[in-house]
Amino acid sequence: MAPVMHTQALHTLSTFAKRDTSNNYSLYIIAIMAGCIVSCLIGFSIYGMYSGLQLEQPSYEIGYDQRKYMREVHQRNVNGMAVAAKRPDLIIPVEDLNL
Repeated sequence: MAPVMHTQALHTLSTFAKRDTSNNYSLYIIAIMAGCIVSCLIGFSIYGMYSGLQLEQPSYEIGYDQRKYMREVHQRNVNGMAVAAKRPDLIIPVEDLNL
């Protein structure tokens, strides 16, 4: 029995290993094209993430009041973390910010 199973396994393996059938080539071509498209999309997304996509219209400039508010919010958060870490030397009053 063992030799018969061995020859059957070799026969099955040889039919899967054949690449001379023309019906598998279209599947290979489609898989390669899909892989190329996916790799291009991944490359474009990585490029856009690291270098930024240049838009035709100028970017919106943040006003002085918004910048001042965001600095105050940031400093309040940093002060809160300093209090939580029990580091009073890192606390800077919001009113003392160099605006």
